[in-house]
Order: sequence, then structure tokens, then C-alpha cells
Amino acid sequence: MSVRFSRSLLFVSLLIVACVLAGSAQRSAPWTWGPILGAIGEDFVAITWMTNRAVGFDLRYSLARVYDATGEWEETLTFDHHEGVAEIWLQDLMPSSAYRYQLIFYEGDAVYPTEVGSFTTLDPTARSFSFSVYGATRSFPDRHKLVAEAMVSEGTGSIVFHTGGLVDAASEERFDNFFWAIADLARVHPYVTVIGGAESTGSLYYDYFALPVGGGTEDEQWWSFDVGGIHFIGLDSTLADSADGTAMRAQTAWLENDLAQVVGKFIVVFAYDALYSASYDGGAHGALTAAWESLFRYYGVDVVFSASQACYEHIYRRGIHFVNTGGGGATLIPAPESIAPGTVSRRYGMLHYVRCTFADDSLLVEAIPVASVVDDRLHLVPSGRSIDTILLRLTD
Repeated sequence: MSVRFSRSLLFVSLLIVACVLAGSAQRSAPWTWGPILGAIGEDFVAITWMTNRAVGFDLRYSLARVYDATGEWEETLTFDHHEGVAEIWLQDLMPSSAYRYQLIFYEGDAVYPTEVGSFTTLDPTARSFSFSVYGATRSFPDRHKLVAEAMVSEGTGSIVFHTGGLVDAASEERFDNFFWAIADLARVHPYVTVIGGAESTGSLYYDYFALPVGGGTEDEQWWSFDVGGIHFIGLDSTLADSADGTAMRAQTAWLENDLAQVVGKFIVVFAYDALYSASYDGGAHGALTAAWESLFRYYGVDVVFSASQACYEHIYRRGIHFVNTGGGGATLIPAPESIAPGTVSRRYGMLHYVRCTFADDSLLVEAIPVASVVDDRLHLVPSGRSIDTILLRLTD
């Protein structure tokens, strides 16, 4: 009897522990990733996140000056029992204004607040602002996080642009790692991407990111918008090698129409595949240069940012600066034996991002190193000094 009693007691104890653990697991935070900021304008911003079970939530937001002075939220949006990806566009905001926001999740009597985030709506007449550019973050989420945290520490520009090569496989697991890496960065900086590499397969890219309006799939495959004296364009370069050229022709027609409407602004283009690189045979991507370079030259494109090559290359061709910034965390490539015609600067084996500062009629572009990678070991670069600088002047 004593043995049977002990076994029964053990069974009851294990059952209690199992119930406690189950309750504890259920009490874990209900979001998988987010919130992250997406497309932004003069009077709107998009916010996305993912929950792993059905929960209610409030999205609270307020002008920063009000929240910082009182700790109170001016607006609250309330929703019930949502699970999965959420995308909300806050509308009717004040231009050129700083805001705070926070998500509060509810599950029974449990409350799960996220950290307070912030953003500043765009100023259509801005005479100065900054933004950051980087790409090729696939392969090593920890290295990606290192680069993202370097941008956070610097207090990087008002918008962060990712030039493609986000993940090495278009799966929920890979994207979970991606959003883990950018959590602190994208909570306080609008995060805008172009498609390229593995993320071009499936629908997760469009499900997860809230992008500016343009054309193609979900009207987000290619896009454009203005901030002060700069016109930004995002393109899908992966279409250049498609067997069916219908989408590429549609994109190129849209591109020409978009460029034709730009007057008196810098033109900055983002496209995953570099038009020029020492990694290409002959130094050029034939399909892309044939489709777009003449348009870029005719309409006065100033800079084209890409990330298909996991290195840093700055190539100047026919009045255009082509910058390949593929140092966001992917496996870095060794230096090719050849050097592409027009090469101004190139660095291999270095994690980095690009810092851009616009002021009046000038645009300063600086490549900022984060760490060098030697024999698969990281060596931090603490100085923050640029390894390459481009200074552009706006001309009539």
C-alpha cells in the first residue's frame, strides 16, 4: 500500500507541476515579434506585429509632448481576439510631429504591455533630415542585430531603408529571427524595404511589411515617396531575370512615369541587385543596365543603393553613384580578383551601414563600419568614422 500511495502521490505531484507549467506557458507574452514601424507620411504611419494566440489589445498613441508631460495617451484603438499578423495605419496625424505609441495585450486578467515606441511624421518642406541604408542581413541574425544596434546607438536617421536580402529562406522561423534583430531599431524608426533574394518567394514579405504605395503585388512590389528635397524609389530587381518579362516591363513603365514627375529633388533608388559590381563577369548586370540605366541617366538619378553582393562597393558610372551596401549580417564575400570599372571605394569582410544626411541643397553619404570579420571572428570597429564619403550638390 505504501508503494502504491507513493506512486499516486508522485502522479498527483507531476500533474500539478504540468498544470503549473501549462499555465505559465499560457502566461508568456502573446506576441511573436513587433511592433515595428513601416511606411510613413505627413499624416500617417503603419505599424505591424504578430501574435501567437488570440488576444485582445489596445493601440495607444499620443503627441510626444503630451505623453512626455502627462504620461497620458490621447487616443486608444481597441480590438478583440486577434491572432497572427496585424497591420494598422494610423491616419489624420499632424505633419512634422513627434508621437509616442504602445501596444497593450489582454488575456483574461493578464496584461502584457510592449515598450513605448516613437516616430515623427514627415515634413513636406523639410530642409534637413537623415536616413540610413543597409542590406544583406541573411545568414547570421546575431551579426544583423549587432549592425541594427549600432544604428540605434548612433540615433540613426528618421527612416531606415533595407536594400534586400533580408533572410536566407522565406520561412516564419527566419523572419522571426529577422524581427528579433531589428526590434529596437524598427520600434522607433520607420523601416522601409525592397524585395530581393529568398524573400521574393511566397507571400510572407507582403504579409509582414507595410510599405509605401506603388505598384505590382499588393501595390508594394515597387514604390516611391518624397521627403523634403529627396525623391525615394524602391524597385524589384529580381524581375530582370524572370522568364516572363510582363511584370518587369510594367515596373519599368511605372518607373519612367514616376521619374518624369520629379522636379528639383535628389533622386535616390533602392534595388536589391547591383547594376555594377566586381563580382559580375564584365563588371555589370546586363539585364538591369539595359532596362534602367538610360532612364536613370536621362532623369538624373543621383544614387542607387543595392545589397546583392555581401560587401561594400562604391562605383561611379556616367554621373551616377552605385553603392552596394551588403554588410548587414550575411556571409561576407572575399575580394574578387578584378576591380569593376569606375570603382571609387570597396571594402570586403566588413559589417557596415550607410548614413545619409540631407541639408538644403546637399546630400552627404557616409559608409559606417561596425565590425570586421576575419577567419569568422568579429572585431568591433568602435570609432564610427566613415570608410567612404560621397557629397552631392543639388543642381538645376
